[in-house]
Order: sequence, then C-alpha cells, then structure tokens
Amino acid sequence: MWTSDQQQRLLLEHRILQQEGFSQFSVYRNQATDSYSASGTTSSNSGRRYTLYIPIPVGFPLQRPAMYLTDPLPLYAADGRRVSSFGVSHEMHTLTPLANGAVQLCHWRDNRWHSNILLQKVFLKGIIWIEAYEQHLATGLPLANFVRTMAETI
Repeated sequence: MWTSDQQQRLLLEHRILQQEGFSQFSVYRNQATDSYSASGTTSSNSGRRYTLYIPIPVGFPLQRPAMYLTDPLPLYAADGRRVSSFGVSHEMHTLTPLANGAVQLCHWRDNRWHSNILLQKVFLKGIIWIEAYEQHLATGLPLANFVRTMAETI
C-alpha cells in the first residue's frame, strides 16, 4: 500500500522531528493495519499538557494530513461549551471533529498544501494553536484574535 518513496519520507519526517527539537513527537507505523500516524504530547507555556495526533493519509505527502487534539478530551471553550461543538469554525480555527469529540485543528488549507511541507511545521502550528487556545481561555476571545490565517500573512 505504501510506496518506498512514502516510507522513506516518513522515516525522514521522524528523523527531522527528533533532530530539530520536536522529539516529543514521533512517526509510528501500525503493522496490523499497515497505517502510519504521528503523535506526541507537548506542554504549553503554562505547563498544561496536550496530545496532538496526525493520521497519515495514503496520499501523503501530496495529500494534507488532518491534525487532532486528542487529550484533554473533551476540550472545553472559555464559555464551557465543548470545542468540538464549534465544528468548522474560522473563529476557533477548527475543522470537523472526530466522532469521539477530538478537535481537528486547522493548520493548512487543502489548496495551499504541497509535498514540501514537513510534519514538523504541522506540529508547530498545533503548538501555536494550543497557545492561542490558552489565551482564549484567559480572555474569552476567539482564537482568530491570536492567530492569523495564511491569507492574512501573505
């Protein structure tokens, strides 16, 4: 199912994470299902811990992978609602959640994704989302107040 080029790319992705200061994240292969994922737990500046999970799609690296915040679960907004209840939300920088309520973080638009984007950059966007989320908790303001979309940065 996976080409040798894809397997080599995923090995490279793992090495880059380990060598470039993102060693809390790793790329994993599930031999039973012949699938790949990347995940790990990171701490915010406040010391809270969050787990990010990226299931690697069969079309990777040409296809954009989704990224989910899987712990804490459920994740609550400043007003007490579950963040997953926002669904696709520009204000919260979220996409369709998993059935279990894990929040899908918006990190790249499909039409801007390309094969040169590394998982390290995806995880970096996840870390930025987490810091913006904590600012949301402190202020009640939407995440969009703390992070800019790609269109705003070009």
